[in-house]
Amino acid sequence: MEQILSGVSVAKEIKNKLSGFIRELSLVPHMALVQVGSDPASGFYVQNIIKQAAKLGCEVDLTELPETTREEELLQFLNKLNDDAKVDGIMIQKPLPKHISDHKVNQTVSPDKDIDAVNPVNLGLLMMESSGFIPCTPYAVYLMMRYYGIDATGKKLCIIGRSNVVGKPLAAIMLSKKPCCNATVTVCHSKTKDLPSIVAESEIIVAAIGVPAFVKESWITPDSVLIDVGINEVSGTDGKSSFIGDIDYNACLNKAKAITPVPGGVGSVTTAVLLMNLVKAALLNRKLNKFVDGFDDLIFNAK
Repeated sequence: MEQILSGVSVAKEIKNKLSGFIRELSLVPHMALVQVGSDPASGFYVQNIIKQAAKLGCEVDLTELPETTREEELLQFLNKLNDDAKVDGIMIQKPLPKHISDHKVNQTVSPDKDIDAVNPVNLGLLMMESSGFIPCTPYAVYLMMRYYGIDATGKKLCIIGRSNVVGKPLAAIMLSKKPCCNATVTVCHSKTKDLPSIVAESEIIVAAIGVPAFVKESWITPDSVLIDVGINEVSGTDGKSSFIGDIDYNACLNKAKAITPVPGGVGSVTTAVLLMNLVKAALLNRKLNKFVDGFDDLIFNAK
C-alpha cells in the first residue's frame, strides 16, 4: 500500500470509467445545479463541477438565485425541476442563506434526482443497504479505500465527527457488507471522553470534525491508516492563507502506515463521485435499471 493516498489518482480512474460508460451508452446526463447567493467558495466549487462535467460529456444548467430568494420560491423551483423529464439530477450548492431551511430543501428534492443524497429517503435506503444515492464525501472515502485495497473487514474503524453529510452515512457504509467494509465502527464527537485512547485502539481513523490539525501524532499507532476529510483555511505567519486537514499531517506522516493529503485527498474524489451519481440518475431516468445494480463494481473496480 502506498503511504500517501492520493485522491487525484482515484478521481482520474473514476472519471475515465464514467467517460467510457457514457460513450458506450450514448448518454448525455443532465444536471440542474442551483446556487442561492454569491458565496465565493461556493462559486469556485460550482464552476469546478461545470468544468468537470463538460469534460465527461454531461450537461449542467446553472441557476443562480439572489440571496433574497424566499424559501417558498426556492421550493417551488425545485418542484419544477423534479417534474422536468430532461433533468436527471439536482444539486443544491450549500450553504444556503440562513432564512432557508436545509431540512425543507432536502426533503423537496426528488429521491430519484437527489445526486447529492440529502433527501431522508436516500439516507434511509443507505441504512437499509438498499439501492439509492450515497452522499458524495462518504462515498469518496469508501472508493478510496477500495482503490488502495484498504480492507476494513473485522477491523476497528474510528470516525471523528457525527454530521449527517459525512460521519453518520460513512458509519452506515463501513458497517455494511460492501467490499472492504464490515468494520467495527466507533463514531466519536465533541462530547466523547478520552478520545485519544479510542483513536489509539483504532486501525483506521477517519477525521471529519472540522478542526485544523485536530488528530495528533501521539494519538496514533505505526500501523494506523489515516483518512482526512477536513479542509480548513488557516493563515500563516506571513499572512498568506493555506488549507490543511483535521489531521496533523506533517507530524503523522512519518508514523502512520498510510495517510491522505489535504489538499489532494478525499476532496479530489468528491466531485467525481457527484458525477458518478449523475450518471446513475441518468440511467434510472431512462429506465436502464439493469445497469444500476452493482453500480460500484460496474464503474469502479478495486485496484
